[in-house]
Amino acid sequence: MANSIEAGSHVLNSDIGIPMKMIAYEKVTMAEAKRVHDGAPPDATLQDWTKRRAGPDVDELVSEQTSAWMRELPGEVRPARLAERYPRIANKICALWAQPLRCAAYLSDLLIARRANRKGFPAEVAMEIGNLSIHYEMLNPIGRPWQ
Repeated sequence: MANSIEAGSHVLNSDIGIPMKMIAYEKVTMAEAKRVHDGAPPDATLQDWTKRRAGPDVDELVSEQTSAWMRELPGEVRPARLAERYPRIANKICALWAQPLRCAAYLSDLLIARRANRKGFPAEVAMEIGNLSIHYEMLNPIGRPWQ
């Protein structure tokens, strides 16, 4: 504020003559700001995820709807290995495909490990999910009003 005059705890902007309250701040590093903003990381050892997860895909098959959806996808983003090894996840992605916010969040959650002891997906499956996520973001640019 080039044209301001301090008056106690207020600043008078001489260009428009309106008193503005000063805001106190403290300089911190980006790491400190991120730590305060994000909070402490969850302690993965205290959570019992076995009751929360859906379990193995032993009995579930790829649905007809999912098969049709996959045929419509470009070959380079078609998640064939995902559907083969994790049909439940492929079915869920298909069910969420028409819901941009939920589907984008689900795809992101699949790629981000939130549990310390989680093995993650095999590399080829993770690559398919990543490619599918990029393709989905191109089709549904969420949160980017300038595009």
